Amino acid sequence: MKKILLMFCLLVFSESFSQEKRVPSIVVLSAQELTYDKELDSIVASYKNMRKLTEEQKKRIRESNGENFTLKSEKEILFLEEMDLGSQVSFGLNFYLSFKLFEYHENNMVYPAHEKNSSTKTDLKKIADKHDMNWIVNIPTINFTLKDGIKKAKVRFQLYNQKFDAIVLDNTFTVEDQNPGFTFACEPGTINCVINNTTSAISHQILQFLNEKRKYWR
Repeated sequence: MKKILLMFCLLVFSESFSQEKRVPSIVVLSAQELTYDKELDSIVASYKNMRKLTEEQKKRIRESNGENFTLKSEKEILFLEEMDLGSQVSFGLNFYLSFKLFEYHENNMVYPAHEKNSSTKTDLKKIADKHDMNWIVNIPTINFTLKDGIKKAKVRFQLYNQKFDAIVLDNTFTVEDQNPGFTFACEPGTINCVINNTTSAISHQILQFLNEKRKYWR
């Protein structure tokens, strides 16, 4: 009888744990509008990818994320099969937010997705409800330029919260191609530095907001 009771308790615990919501839960969307100067045509083209990943590539992603993040792995695989320059920023955000949040919140869930929207609260709510996630990171526009030998990006990003049905951040900023060093180190003057500086700027604003505004967590 004791064995039956123990097995029942373990079953209930297992089911409740598997159904537990991930906290925090974030979907990072690909850029809605990507524009760039004609001088950057060849660079932008080099980042475009529309081919399936190999089984070995999929295996590496699954092994990297581990058994507790199977959903994240499948979402990343799907996302990586349709990439462009703007998507590089989104995937970088997915990676860095996951990395930083895991230090303090091992039950987090962050993954990227291609979801077209008009950057309105109504559309972002639909996406949050569809994925059953509390936060949506949206990039309405990203514009890459080249002037006087300096590569730049003007970026607008939004952070939507499902719990309060609100766009809590909606900021626009410009970054250049200098090397920020440390985690985001890159070769100065390259488009990679522009991508890294964009990822750094957005992720730091999001992480600061999440840390200071716990009432928005569900």
